[in-house]
Amino acid sequence: MGILANCIIIGCTETEIEQKPIDETSYTITDGQKGYLRNMNGQRYMETIELKANTSGFMEFTLNATSKAEEISEILLKYDLGILEDYNNETGNEFEALPENSVKIENNGSLILNQNQQQTSPLRLEYTLSGTQVAGKTYVIPLYAKTKSGNLKLSETDSRFLLFLKVAENPGDCNKGNDAVKIFSCIEVNDTNPLNHLCFKLKNSQKYLIDAVILFSDNVILDKKTGTVHAGVNDNVMHVLNNREKYLKPLQDRGIKVILSIMGHYTHAGVANMKEETAKAFAKELKIICDTYQLDGIFYDDEYTTREVPTPPGFDADRSYKAGARLFYEVKRIMPDRWNIAYHLNGTYDFSSEDCKFLDHNGEKKGPEYYVDYAVADYSDYDDIDNLAKHYPGLPENCRGIKSQEFNRGYWNTEDELQQIKQRKAISFIFGMSPFRSSFKTPPYPTNDTQLSMLKKMVRIFYDDELVYDEKPFNKDW
Repeated sequence: MGILANCIIIGCTETEIEQKPIDETSYTITDGQKGYLRNMNGQRYMETIELKANTSGFMEFTLNATSKAEEISEILLKYDLGILEDYNNETGNEFEALPENSVKIENNGSLILNQNQQQTSPLRLEYTLSGTQVAGKTYVIPLYAKTKSGNLKLSETDSRFLLFLKVAENPGDCNKGNDAVKIFSCIEVNDTNPLNHLCFKLKNSQKYLIDAVILFSDNVILDKKTGTVHAGVNDNVMHVLNNREKYLKPLQDRGIKVILSIMGHYTHAGVANMKEETAKAFAKELKIICDTYQLDGIFYDDEYTTREVPTPPGFDADRSYKAGARLFYEVKRIMPDRWNIAYHLNGTYDFSSEDCKFLDHNGEKKGPEYYVDYAVADYSDYDDIDNLAKHYPGLPENCRGIKSQEFNRGYWNTEDELQQIKQRKAISFIFGMSPFRSSFKTPPYPTNDTQLSMLKKMVRIFYDDELVYDEKPFNKDW
């Protein structure tokens, strides 16, 4: 504190400051209300977005003012090729505009700034890449805002916005057809890099092998001091999530879904013993995680819970199908666009009873056909696909996973079982696949198959194709 005080005294010493009149000739004194464009990402003037060819997107804009409006002003936002021409001339670039017929601005581009407001409601602009655009090239949507009525004034700079659309190279995809078997790979994130799923493609179709990657596993954490429950992420899962651009986005760019597994963690808290209010609160937390890390859904595994006496507040004494179904329902109710995947075990084994039905948004009672997207069998589960249909009534046949495989220990499918999966267009669920496990190329006793040989069998039987393994696996690098 003494040093700061001395600095202030020295800084204000008159002998060190030469007093001269301030030159105000460069200042412009203005009156009235000034306006400027800003997009939904908070950007003014310009922004660059990367997207694939043959895709569509949107951007929202608001017109903002430097002070509250004294009267209503209307501003028109229009496509204006002259804005891009001016920019190219000023910078020496040769950017090409996205054609005006590929751009649609709602409400004829009208932005209304109401009295006593400083910001308009968002105006939505939609754009479509027709397929004629070249990968690796950047196209521009040039926009110009002009006051139609009212006293809001916009400078030339604040009237303009350039939206740059960079067309990315097509990285390929995993879409092998609506009737093809889907392969869900559940990996142990503690020792496996999710990027290893990019090492496997089909020779003829050039499609990626894996359709969904399940990150195993997040946990249900009970805070006994507060009586609340949270999603607890171990250090490895946390690293992958916090670096999604490196580990997860490359998968999603190829159409591979990324799913977060959730399970118990040696306390009373599990996915199938929460009371209604606890389930609602936990569902909200899962939504925050999915929103934050742009995940595609949740995989529920009702294991590793420890029964406690007395029962902690917010939980039932024992697991039940009703409580398991309740959590699925609460999550689906607030995340209808994401997958709910049931592991056919313990409290998520059977959602067929009447008390596993809940009211949907229209006030109708619905069962698992409303809140379960996929169900997959445990390794010890020898039920056939029709038994899964009884336990999850209404779930389509191609959303049921049978004959699951544990790749690390060598719990393999026979060729007959693989044929069954193909015939029923079912889900093939594998756990523990990793090019760095000894079972990847060395048969675990007493089997003859390896992870790699089993993947080759699956490709041959499921898709009548050959597996291509690029021999460039990804180490765990964290």
